[in-house]
This record gives sequence, C-alpha cells and structure tokens, in this order.
Amino acid sequence: MRIVLHAVVGLAFLGMAWIQLNDPDPAYWVVVYVLVAAIPLARIFGHRLPTVLILASGMVLSGMHIAGPGSLDYLASGHYVSIKGNMLDEKPYVESAREFIGLLTAAICLLANARPARR
Repeated sequence: MRIVLHAVVGLAFLGMAWIQLNDPDPAYWVVVYVLVAAIPLARIFGHRLPTVLILASGMVLSGMHIAGPGSLDYLASGHYVSIKGNMLDEKPYVESAREFIGLLTAAICLLANARPARR
C-alpha cells in the first residue's frame, strides 16, 4: 500500500511541475516540484535522498517565506472565491495564496518522508 501512495504522491508532484511549465517564472517551481516528487518516488525503490530532501526543504521554506505575506493578505481580504478566478491587478495576493498552498502541500510531503520508513 505504501508503494502505491508513494507513486501517487510522486506522480502528482511531477504533474504539478508539468503544469508550471506555462508559468511566467517556471524554473523555481519546476525544480521544487521535481525535487519533491523525487523523494517519494525514490522510496518506492527503497532509496532515501537526504541531500535532495534538504535542498527541497530549503527551497520550499524560502518560497513559503516569500509567499506568506501575500497569503495573509488573501486571508484578510475575505474574497476566498477569488483563488479560483483569474489573476487581477487589484488582487495580487491570489497568486501568493496559490503558491503558498502548493508549497504547503510540498512541505507536508517532505515532512512525511523525512522520517525513516517503518518496517
């Protein structure tokens, strides 16, 4: 069952990386999501990637630090449905909120894979 979960999570993050290819600034996002995807995919084959885990964690935490203030602005705005809509100049916090959610998901994946596998 764990193998299936690792595969689903890894493939989901590869899909997230693929979606980011059309972003105006794809380099950071593609690298982050590919690194995060590598962690559970490697676990399928019994490998741990501590260096990749540390690198991905640093990138995710720094991204969350950058997107955090905009995410707080989004929460304070009360326009919660705007996260599903288009980016508007008067609502720049929507992009930060989306980025923060993606990075929070990545952080959860990294935390779940940071501990050794149970036998």
